[in-house]
Amino acid sequence: MKVSQPIIFIIALIICTSETFSQGCPACSNPALQSSEKLEAGLDTLKKGNFRATLNVTNGFDYQGGHPHDKGLAQNGQEIIVPLHEHIVELDFRRTELSLEYTFKTNWTVWLRVPFDIKMQEASITYVETVTQYEQSAILRNRDIHHRTENYMGLSDFRLLFAHRINGFLSKKGRLDFAFGTSFPIGKIEENPLKLGEEAQKHLHIQFGTGTFDPLLELHYAMGLTDKFSLALFTINKVSLYQNSKKYQGPFETTTGFSFGYRKTNWLTSRLTFANFTSTWAKWDGENDPNSGLMSYSLTANLTFNLKNGLAITPGYRHPVAQQTLSDKGDTFKYGPTFLLNISHKFND
Repeated sequence: MKVSQPIIFIIALIICTSETFSQGCPACSNPALQSSEKLEAGLDTLKKGNFRATLNVTNGFDYQGGHPHDKGLAQNGQEIIVPLHEHIVELDFRRTELSLEYTFKTNWTVWLRVPFDIKMQEASITYVETVTQYEQSAILRNRDIHHRTENYMGLSDFRLLFAHRINGFLSKKGRLDFAFGTSFPIGKIEENPLKLGEEAQKHLHIQFGTGTFDPLLELHYAMGLTDKFSLALFTINKVSLYQNSKKYQGPFETTTGFSFGYRKTNWLTSRLTFANFTSTWAKWDGENDPNSGLMSYSLTANLTFNLKNGLAITPGYRHPVAQQTLSDKGDTFKYGPTFLLNISHKFND
């Protein structure tokens, strides 16, 4: 197996998920979070009874949103035309996810992921044209039904997967983890914000789940190139097949990428990852949500410290390289700098 073959495969997969998208303005949408590769998966056989607990902390800062607007809201609730201004929305996103893995049969493992999200939103107005006091009040009144400076927190949808490891896949030093499963609709969902916005009613675009059971498929491939260097390829996918009780259908989401690892010592490994995250249209009542859809390319650097008794600590940093939205008329949050922390403990090794 030549090293170039898996690299060519993953690049082709990234290209296949890409389209020519318009560069759009980011903003009032339900922000999705890029998935991360499995850092702790080694090349060894998974023995029955093995158990691993992992805490993944993701801190995203300065996720940017905003769009021009020329409408205000009178005191009687009637929508009026006002001078041009911009709604500015900034979001800090913190996810703490507990991941549990149990090997119930040789090379067969069940994965459970339980995320808790905190989304801290700040909304403001930038005035492009001069406004009167009456117009300013109408602008702020209208802003507050669309965007507010608020914090939101809660459990997001759980994920349950069954994974099978194939050792010696494509090469003697290669292994493939194939996982399939479903999400569980635990996270809070909202009423149709597009409809409420048209009716000049207070609404929220941010949700903590899809309200549906969504099929999951993951592939994680790793191979040793030398005693020091390794290559990993991965694709993490979620598919939404139907509408929830609020007539919302989530997007198809995929994170695909590759990474190179360097083991400096038995207790220290560095890794550099390039990934593509693509989120397609979400739908409300069968219609595309114009405030959805994003393609993002990122680079992630991390260090893994392998400590005693199966404990591993991996801090990391993810930086957006390029981002595009599906529509130049809609609003989708774009990623800012993201800091990562992975703390993993393997039992019964």
